[in-house]
Amino acid sequence: MQSLDQRMQRVVVRRQELAQRWDALRNNDLLQLLVVTLPGLLRAERCGVFVLDPDADELWLEAGTKVVQRQICADLEGSMVGECVSTGSCVNRSGLEILEGAHQKAGEALSYMVSTAITVPIHGDALEVVGALQVLNRIDGQPFSAADQTQLEAVANAIQPSVKVMYASRALQQRSLKLDHTIEVLRDRLEALRPGHSFRTFEPARLAHDEGFLHHRWNGRCYPPFIDYRATEHLTKTWDTQPNDVLLATHQKVGTHLAKKFLVELVRANVDLPGRHPMVDGDIGHGAMPWPEVLLSQETPGDWQRFQAATSDCPRLWYLHCAVDDLPCRRIHPQTRFVVAIRDPRAALVSQYFFWVRHPLLQVDPELELDRFAELFVQGDLYFGSYFRHIRGWLTPEPRLQASQICALRYEDMVERKADTVEQLQQFLFPSATLEPERAAAIAAGTEFQAMKQGITANPGSFHLNPKLYFRAGTTDNWRQHLSPRAEALVAKAAREQWAGMETHPLLAGYFEELADL
Repeated sequence: MQSLDQRMQRVVVRRQELAQRWDALRNNDLLQLLVVTLPGLLRAERCGVFVLDPDADELWLEAGTKVVQRQICADLEGSMVGECVSTGSCVNRSGLEILEGAHQKAGEALSYMVSTAITVPIHGDALEVVGALQVLNRIDGQPFSAADQTQLEAVANAIQPSVKVMYASRALQQRSLKLDHTIEVLRDRLEALRPGHSFRTFEPARLAHDEGFLHHRWNGRCYPPFIDYRATEHLTKTWDTQPNDVLLATHQKVGTHLAKKFLVELVRANVDLPGRHPMVDGDIGHGAMPWPEVLLSQETPGDWQRFQAATSDCPRLWYLHCAVDDLPCRRIHPQTRFVVAIRDPRAALVSQYFFWVRHPLLQVDPELELDRFAELFVQGDLYFGSYFRHIRGWLTPEPRLQASQICALRYEDMVERKADTVEQLQQFLFPSATLEPERAAAIAAGTEFQAMKQGITANPGSFHLNPKLYFRAGTTDNWRQHLSPRAEALVAKAAREQWAGMETHPLLAGYFEELADL
């Protein structure tokens, strides 16, 4: 099996080969000459050559003034170049500085205001339109004239053979874009784990799908390969939780590290921790708040015992990702407490996608598309089982747990209602203590996304991941930028089916309200 370094080298060489082939096809010399001379010919500030990608209903800027190749993409609908290509006729506009449209968004991205523009189609065979030629902002401030249109159409006709070749060879460019994405993913994987924090993987480990996901199975569910199933089995036979144990129970990418930060800071605010306690400096890494199955898999029984001893007389924090019926313990003490975190399933899907694709140990296909991942997500045969069943289980727990032992939080509230989250956890963990308002406000401020990212980057402690990669967005609605309508509909259907009967649950009702129309 190739190492990550070897695979990166192979992909980079392939990308360089494709770039050379594309440069030869696109006639770089001609396009460069056009970019240099066309603005002067038509007394314009800028020009651009767009090539149609009909498979994606969009046009790519292949060459232009003060832009790099493919820096701008225009939709067929709602843009001047899209209108030109769709109708096969010239589009001449002025007064654009006061009109809303795609030109404004493109201008904002380039810090450039468009006021006048003229766009003419570039034809391929017969009446087929394969691209567009555009000039922007006539220097004298006047609209472009009919004579300007005639000249621009003549230039478009002259470059037609080169644009036609690019249009016909667009599959080559699409493959190049995929390789660019693969290179980015592999680079992230190489930088994913901090030096000295690599994890071992354990056999037997197999691929769960054609798209990868190296795993093993325990109790019928899919687990990542860096957990030794023998460690999990050992815990279920020997580990008895204690009154001072607090376990954070989350599925993947629902705000685990954010919830850890709340919990660690609340313990530090309420308890005079001894110097030997691993949380005394505010560390939220696995050394201060371990994942039980990983601690026993990756380290030694002596490390487990040392952690137990260092936290024996104080609140002891753990986190885990398993389903409620897969708890890796023999007995649960009635005073052990559980904090459960949940998240809008659409956001969890998108966050998991980026996390799994970037992870260095799981052999996930770097070219895995989000729509395909959405299918895998709703099918539920990924790490730790179905997200929907996981949430349902923790909100309607097994007989070993009492409702008083569980405090459930929404990720959206941890982000947008931080003061309320601090108060809710304070009452759950330290009901007889009073938290000073200034300290509560400081805890809330310390859980802001940028504050956490900068703090862990500067002082990572035992945090084993690279925070620059794994603190991705920190918002509640970033999924809207990535999730297709089809994928969103898949999530809505799965939620209605697998959360049936829980439509009025106070933590799920808001999700149901948004998903109702899909």
